[in-house]
Amino acid sequence: MSDLAKMQRAFAKDIRTDGDESFGEQPGLKIYRELFFNSVCGFLDGTFPVCKEAVGDERWKEYSRSFFRDHQSHSPLFLEISEEFLAWLVTQQNILDEFPYLAELAHYEWLELAVDVMDVEGFTGEPEGLFDPDSPILINPASIAACYQYPVHQVSGFEPEISEQMSGFVVYRDLADKVRFISCTPLSLMILETARAEPMLTARQAVGSVMSQAGLHGEAALQGALQVLGDWHRQGVIRS
Repeated sequence: MSDLAKMQRAFAKDIRTDGDESFGEQPGLKIYRELFFNSVCGFLDGTFPVCKEAVGDERWKEYSRSFFRDHQSHSPLFLEISEEFLAWLVTQQNILDEFPYLAELAHYEWLELAVDVMDVEGFTGEPEGLFDPDSPILINPASIAACYQYPVHQVSGFEPEISEQMSGFVVYRDLADKVRFISCTPLSLMILETARAEPMLTARQAVGSVMSQAGLHGEAALQGALQVLGDWHRQGVIRS
C-alpha cells in the first residue's frame, strides 16, 4: 500500500472516530468531523423518521454514531447510505434484541427512497383498454414488492408483534412519478412474482399457478385474485 493510500485510510478513520495518533485534534478537524457526521445523520433521519421515533432520539443518535464509526461502506454514493445502514442494522443483534421489528421497519421506510431513485422509467400514459385476464402481465419497472412478519405500516407509538399473516406491499411510481404504497396479501405478491419470473403467462394462468401451489380452488377465489390484478392495472402497477 502506498503512503498516500495509507494516509487516506488514516484520514477516513479519523473522520469516523474521535481522532487517532495519525491526525489527532488538529485545528478544524473536529469541526469537519462533526459536519460530516451531521450530514450522514440528516440523511438517515430523513429516510427513517418512523424508526427514529420508535427508538427515541438518544438511541437513534447512538445507533447513527455506531454506524458512522464502525461500518465499512461498499459504496461511495451518498444516496446509498441508507442501504448501507440497512446492511449494518441486520448485523446488530443487540439492537434487534431490544427492537426486533426495527430491521423490517427500516426496510419498509427505505423502499420509498429506493423506488424514487430507481434508474428505470415507469409506465407513462394511461393504459390502452381495460384489464385483460387472458393477456400476459407487464409489471411496472419502477416497483418493488416486499413482505414482512411485523405490521410495519402500523408502527406509531406502540411495539408491534409478529402477525399471524405476513404484511405484503407493492411500492411503485405512478403516472405522476409519485411513489405509492399498496398493501396486499402474500398470495397477491406470489402472483406478481410468478408473472415477473414467467412473463409469457397470462394473468389467468399466473393466478391459476399460484392457486394450485397454495391449494386453493374455486371460481370465487380466481375472480377475487383477478379483481386485485384489475385494481393494480388501474393504479399503474401492471399492464396487460
